Amino acid sequence: MKQKTNDSGKTLYSLMLIVVLTMGLSLASKAQMSYGIKIGAGAACQSDLLELANNCDVLFSPTIGLVGKYQITEGFAVKSGLEYQQKGRSFTEENVDVTNKLQYLSMPVKAEFSAGEKAGFKKGQRLYFAIGPYLSYILDADGELDGVKVDMKSDTKDFDAGLGLELGMQFPVFNQKALQVGLNYDMGFVEVYKSEPDLHNKMASISLGLLF
Repeated sequence: MKQKTNDSGKTLYSLMLIVVLTMGLSLASKAQMSYGIKIGAGAACQSDLLELANNCDVLFSPTIGLVGKYQITEGFAVKSGLEYQQKGRSFTEENVDVTNKLQYLSMPVKAEFSAGEKAGFKKGQRLYFAIGPYLSYILDADGELDGVKVDMKSDTKDFDAGLGLELGMQFPVFNQKALQVGLNYDMGFVEVYKSEPDLHNKMASISLGLLF
């Protein structure tokens, strides 16, 4: 069983890389394609399915990745990429401080709707909203009990999947480049742990992306 799980993880990782490489090769030949980098920071927690959050102490969550966007019409685009994300939770139980840090390689696919001059924005500014699913593969999982580190990889499921939302503004910068500032929210639909049911990843963050 472990061999099959490892093989599936390697297969997904390879597919993610193929998607990004294929996207990168097509960028140079299609004017409506753009690509870039994205960084962000936010807060993560884990709670029941469809709950926005719970009352645990949130965990600082950095993100960084590559993004590609295909502009289909003036107001509609599809974007994807690969992102490193840290999710988890922090809480106190029976006077013991517990912190779980889960590191994921995530591939979102979002439909982006935007409005520019017709909505009253000038100088190339655009308001956008993006929504779509994501699929993540866990890279590592560590826990801390009162500062003592614990390996949690064996108790954490290899895959996470959910829905991502993004609301932001796009600004033209540096001749034909675009800066996107967005508010993001990810809601996981897959239970995170094997031994503890009804806990799903949630993360709210702010991101900064530069598209070329």
